[in-house]
Amino acid sequence: MVLEELRHKFVACKNYEPIEHNELMDFARKLYLGGDLTISHFRNLIRELEAKGAVPPNTFEDLLELT
Repeated sequence: MVLEELRHKFVACKNYEPIEHNELMDFARKLYLGGDLTISHFRNLIRELEAKGAVPPNTFEDLLELT
């Protein structure tokens, strides 16, 4: 699965466009945990999303504390 496919699945499921890449990261995690993504697809999506600025939830909270 590529990032564009993930975005289409997100829109089909949530009925709105993701506002930020973190939403897609959370959605990918949900799909992986639900068995809808293989580990290799999940890792590739996470790498791609991190390259676009997404951060894992704990890191995001840490960044908010710094501001």
